[in-house]
Amino acid sequence: MQISPEDKKSLLIFLGSLTGGGAERVAATLAGYLSKDETFDVTLVTLDSKNRDFYTLEEAVKRVAMDEAGETAGLIKFISNIKRVAKFRSVLKVEKPDLVIAFMTRYAVIALLASMFMKIKVIVSERNYPPYRENHGMWETLRKYVYRFADLHIVQTKLIADWIRVNTKAEAVQVIPNSITWPLPKLPPIIKPDRVLNEDDRIILAAGTFKHQKGFDLLLESMKIVMKESLNWKLVLLGDEKYTDELTKIYNDFIALNGLTGKVLLPGRAGNVDDWYERAEIFVLSSRYEGFPNVLLEAMASGCACVSFDCKTGPAELIKDGKSGILVPEGDTASLAEQILCLMHDDTLRKRLSKHAVTVREAYSEEKIMHIWRNQIRETLQGSP
Repeated sequence: MQISPEDKKSLLIFLGSLTGGGAERVAATLAGYLSKDETFDVTLVTLDSKNRDFYTLEEAVKRVAMDEAGETAGLIKFISNIKRVAKFRSVLKVEKPDLVIAFMTRYAVIALLASMFMKIKVIVSERNYPPYRENHGMWETLRKYVYRFADLHIVQTKLIADWIRVNTKAEAVQVIPNSITWPLPKLPPIIKPDRVLNEDDRIILAAGTFKHQKGFDLLLESMKIVMKESLNWKLVLLGDEKYTDELTKIYNDFIALNGLTGKVLLPGRAGNVDDWYERAEIFVLSSRYEGFPNVLLEAMASGCACVSFDCKTGPAELIKDGKSGILVPEGDTASLAEQILCLMHDDTLRKRLSKHAVTVREAYSEEKIMHIWRNQIRETLQGSP
């Protein structure tokens, strides 16, 4: 059936950048999925430039970069943020979307302010547990008052949904977890495990952006205990290069001071993370907070035996404790070390957890989750979210 141009709806996805990260991955996946629907025209807009893109988009997705990246927090940046709102409003006037999907607090606030009185519907998607997310007070205040004007909020867990309803007075809130693309795609840069590891190395893997939220400092504290009893086990931290200079130095200093040199490896950012999941026997999530951790979802889908802090939110939704993984009290580094050691020494337990972990491939399949997104978008466009 041929769709006339008049019947097509224009969708605009807005976020800070397409550099590596969970929200960026979801946005790129969603844009690609929706672009295959002949009833939609899809544009993806970022505050940042295209030069720092990590994720690639389907050819049918129009890419617009505002080239307005930079610090968005602090009163000293107030004027810059007003300019960003004005510039995004100009983008909206050019692109004329029927609906905007804005990811993460700051960009959602910009979208809601910029689209006022333009008869554009807006879906907001928070990607972390809001009380723990590090936002400047200005953004916290604006979120409190403008979020209620969104046509729909899409969040990853019930706990986040409850927070949004109570703290922003938003009424239309839907829970949609993240999806898993299987098999996992390969992206540059490629770092082959056999270039970093010895053949007999046994691997504990952690991955994510090198920032405070991800708790790699807590994981390294646990490693001080774990590595006292290890033989040929090594911890590999796959990190994000945009945070490398500052935090890699901190981590390397800790590693050197605590006798972990050669036992904890920081190879950098790898786009072939599937090869690393395949090589690893244990995966650890040490985050202080999350929304719905993609790396944990990927590790489980890859059959790793997973242990995670029971942080807000996501791990408890993904892991059935003791069946498909192990949950550890949030921030308890001694308990984390204990459970990692338990997995290291128990082949049967690792295999059992692995067997049940891979069921997430079906439960959170891309087709299933993206179909829910598409339905919510259609209902919002019809005026009944």
